[in-house]
This record gives sequence, structure tokens and C-alpha cells, in this order.
Amino acid sequence: MLYLSQLLNKNIYFNKKVFGKIVDVAVFENYPTPSLSKIAIKKDNKKVTISTESISFSHRYPLLKSTNAPLLPYDENDFYLKEDLLDKQVIDVDGKRLVRVNDIVFESNGELKIVGIDIGFAGILRRLGLNRVTRLQARVLPWKMIEAFDYDTGNIKIKLTQNKLNSLHPAELADILEELGTKERLGIIGVLSPETAAKAIEEANTETQEAILEQLPSSPLRTIVDKMHLSEIADIFYKINPLRVREILGFLGIEKAKTVEKLLDFGMDTAGGIMTLDYYSTNADITAKEVLVKLQNLASKPEAIIVTNGNDKLLGTLYVKDLVNCDQLAILKDIVSDRKFTYANINFSQILKIFSQYHLRLLPVVDKEKKPLGVISIDAVLGNIEERQEDNETI
Repeated sequence: MLYLSQLLNKNIYFNKKVFGKIVDVAVFENYPTPSLSKIAIKKDNKKVTISTESISFSHRYPLLKSTNAPLLPYDENDFYLKEDLLDKQVIDVDGKRLVRVNDIVFESNGELKIVGIDIGFAGILRRLGLNRVTRLQARVLPWKMIEAFDYDTGNIKIKLTQNKLNSLHPAELADILEELGTKERLGIIGVLSPETAAKAIEEANTETQEAILEQLPSSPLRTIVDKMHLSEIADIFYKINPLRVREILGFLGIEKAKTVEKLLDFGMDTAGGIMTLDYYSTNADITAKEVLVKLQNLASKPEAIIVTNGNDKLLGTLYVKDLVNCDQLAILKDIVSDRKFTYANINFSQILKIFSQYHLRLLPVVDKEKKPLGVISIDAVLGNIEERQEDNETI
């Protein structure tokens, strides 16, 4: 094995004289184990590049095969390992975590090819010249398992990340987004589908949500907020710049903007501020079988159904698991047993008491006419408790 740290700052010789010093290496991007494409050298105080075919690495130090090899200007659009990858953060797509590139590993079999990155402390010691005094083993991740993060150069990141990153769970993506800096975070959002990006943002903590919606360029912002739940957007608006709030409301369109503005009227500590507008509702006069048939056509199956009467007033809540096990010809209004609800202005301590007392997983929120406005899930309650604990607030 050969390491990038063992190449950098090495002199290249020709006829036992120094020709130049290696300062970086570029790679061909579109291969599972990329080969080196260029060597960036410093010669006569200028940064130039030379083809790898002109240099032999089979000796104790690099040798130039011929002085006739053309020297090319340094091209910043190439993907350079030191400049664009070393010390950067990457995603280990198997471990679903962020790691730091401490060194880069090559195999030498006629030509140098990248086989992985060293993410261990041994890589740092090697670069400091201290690897000989320790016996630490390199912790190498195969190249095919990582996603690089510098989005200003090269296509290698874009082509690799689109499939692999979009296959991660939104919660896993949220964890990664929370650890990143601004540039890397926006880079990840840029290669996700709008649906996946929206879900990942919703799963992230408030600070990350705020940063992303503040910093995203207008074009991707428009497509992403269109895929987000309106209640999630309303939750973040309290901390976003008013000019950006106005821009997002414009992207949403008149009807959705009115809904968000209505949600903003509710305090963050109330049922209206915690509820989500994403719920499934149906009339009480149909059978269990008819409801289950309708649910089969939904891409995302609800955990519970909000049942209303002919005047669109809340009758109660039915959990789908109970619906499956009941008489399929039963009319919904005859089998609804959970009739608990809350009003939009009820504070969080009262909501928590209702959930605890009745061991609920879902609680409908209604207006003064008892028409459903939204629902509060147990996940939303637990998330609210966690946020309060982080902020050292009392419940």
C-alpha cells in the first residue's frame, strides 16, 4: 500500500536532479477505483501539472521518464485529492455516519489507483512523520463505500450520492445534516430528491431546519417547501428571517399560505402549535371494509382514522389495527369508542396529562364547532418534551 501522505512534498528527479515537487494529485472521477490522472507539481515557483504516464513510482523516489513531457497549467476544475478530499468530511454510507479523511490509500500495480481512505488516528500520525514510533493500524474504508463532500469541484460526488444518499432513511440523513457545516449541508440537500430533502429537514432539529431554510437558494427552496408539511413549516417560522418567511409564503400559494398563517396564530405551547395537519378523515356512515379498501390505495397508511359525522364534526378516532380485526360490515359510527379530543388553545401541560391518563397515541384537535383542525401524535408530544429538556424548560 502507498499513502497520499507519502507522495506529497516528494521531489521528482530526472538524471539525479530535482525536476519539481509533488504538491497534489488529480484523479479520474468516474471509476470505482480511480486512477491518478495528473500530478500537480511546483516547479520554478509555479504550480503546473504533468501526466502520470510521464512519471515512474516504482523506485525509491518518483522519476521523470522524459523532459519532453508537456507541462500543463493547474486546472482548479479537476478533482485533487489534497485540495478537495484530504481532511474533508465524508459519509460512510454503510455506517451512515460522518468520518474525516486523514489519509488516502493507493494500490500500486503498474499504476496508482485509489482503494480507500484512512479514517484512523494512524493516518494523522503518518502525516506528522510519527507512524514509525507507534503500531497503530490504519482504519481503511473502501472507496466504494464513501461519499465525498466538496461540491465545488468534480462530478464524482454528485454521481455517487444521488442514489446512495436518497436510499438512506430521513432520520439518518437528519443526523448527518445536523453535524455538517453550511456548505456541506447545502451540498447534501442539493443532491437529494425534493421529497427526501423535505422529510430529512422535518426530521432534523430546529437549529438545522432554521439554517437550511435560511440558506437554501430560492430555486431548490421552492420545490422542497412544497413537499413539507404545513405544520412543520409553521413551527420553523418563529425563528426565520421575516423576508425569507414572506418568500416561502409566496412559494406555497394563497391557500397553503393562509393555512400556515392560521397556524402561526396558535402559540407554540398550545395544541394548535403542536398539531399536524396531516391526518386521514372519513365519514361515520361507511363500513369498516369500505375504509380498508380506500386505505389500500394510499401510498402511506395512517395509524388512525379521524371519523366525522354528516356535519363534518368529530365523532371519534379509530385505529387501523382495530379496524382490521372488527366485523367488516360494521358501520364506523357504531364501533368508534375513542371520543377524546382537545381544543386548539389548550396548553402543553394539559395535553401531556391527557396523553398520560388515557395512554393515547393520537389526539384530534378541534375548533369551537368541534370540527377537526389537526391531530397531535405521541411522537410530537415526546419531541416537545425533548426540546424542553434541551432548553431546560419546565413542562
